[in-house]
Amino acid sequence: MTVRDERMGPFDAVMYAIESDPILRTGIIAYIGLEAEPDRDQLTARAERLTRIYPRLRERAVGSAISPAPPRWETDPNFNLDFHVRWRRLLDGEDATANALAYAAHMGEQDFDHSRPLWELAVLTGLSGGRAAMIFKIHHSVADGMGGIAMSSALFDLAPDPGDLGPMPDAPTPSPAGLVARAVKSTKFSASAIRETAVGTVRASAKGLRNMLTSPISSTNTAVRTLRLTAKSLAPQGDPLSDWITQRSLSCEFTLLEIPIDKLKQAARNADVTLNVVFVAAVADAFGMYHRRNDHQLDEFRLNMPVNKRTAGDAATGNHWAPARFLVPCGDLDSGARLHQVEGVITTAMHDPVLDFSEILYKGMALLPGPAAERLAGSLMKGVDLAATNVPGPPVPIYTCGTRVTSMAAFAPKSGAAANIGLLTYDGTAFVGINSDPVGVANPAEFTECLAGAFAKYTA
Repeated sequence: MTVRDERMGPFDAVMYAIESDPILRTGIIAYIGLEAEPDRDQLTARAERLTRIYPRLRERAVGSAISPAPPRWETDPNFNLDFHVRWRRLLDGEDATANALAYAAHMGEQDFDHSRPLWELAVLTGLSGGRAAMIFKIHHSVADGMGGIAMSSALFDLAPDPGDLGPMPDAPTPSPAGLVARAVKSTKFSASAIRETAVGTVRASAKGLRNMLTSPISSTNTAVRTLRLTAKSLAPQGDPLSDWITQRSLSCEFTLLEIPIDKLKQAARNADVTLNVVFVAAVADAFGMYHRRNDHQLDEFRLNMPVNKRTAGDAATGNHWAPARFLVPCGDLDSGARLHQVEGVITTAMHDPVLDFSEILYKGMALLPGPAAERLAGSLMKGVDLAATNVPGPPVPIYTCGTRVTSMAAFAPKSGAAANIGLLTYDGTAFVGINSDPVGVANPAEFTECLAGAFAKYTA
């Protein structure tokens, strides 16, 4: 048996703390369409196996209101799989996928029970033609999008009959700490963090003094660069650049597009750009088009996009990314001009030195009291117009409990933006999940129509 007790990383802790402002909730939703209803007993067993392969799914977050230490992950002594895996039969309707997406959006609007592990799996049956869907929801402090894909792989197979899966892994042993023990752990962590910071500061000061004596010009330039990065990282974003789409709420509306991945890749090859550039160009075209259709002018908007920082040795759990926030032009342009314009914007943003500074910034934010971290993060996130993310999924068909997966889409959290557009590739198709705030984006169907038109322009 394994006893686990580890502290949240800095990115994880910030993702957890900012939810004191519900507008910044960070739940990630995965929509998985199934060809048929899965066997209930088999799926329950697979979910049980999932939580043992990744024990983080059996752990709750435990923090202290009087300590600046990030919350700890502690195995839940009351873990109950039936609480996390729920079966629902949808009412018959003309558009089964729309009903399932509406259910998923409702899950996206809700907060987690923070006294339990931060994930849920809803199995929706009753879709037309005997089909079903799974809605997997996970808190951003548990894993990022890439990690969530890696974790969920324990639910899937490459063939309808995977054969013997081997013995069930051992479940972690709960070892909840009492109030005094938690205070001791927090104090030890805080002391260690302060000591590490102090030692690092002394070493950096000594190195800086040595460099100042030996290379005064270079050292001065480095110090100025560091101050600039700090100021840029902490600078409030201000209001969204759209003076029309300014309101934010807790509501979600999910819409979904499907685009052949080969056509997107061909568009990228034709313009000698990456698929990600085509994706962002389509988002820019759609957002500008949506404004112009409604008699509003918008020349550029602020986009929040995560940059993957994962390496081969990183665990599936936790966050391994850096936030890139940059301005994207969205005036009326032909497709060629737009692609090369966006390519320049993204190249500049991806090479911004502030991305490498993010870990230092988040380490500092993680040691702030929750309200302070929330206010600082809110000042960085609430001025964003849109968010977008691009995650590669399985390139071949996959199955769960003998049932083929027909679609797979990610609905990333808005976290202060008016909408988050997530592109997830699966088995030859790019599934574009749009999580819109209907208070900000008053007509999500029209915005989705604009996105469909923008993608069609590049893939024609």
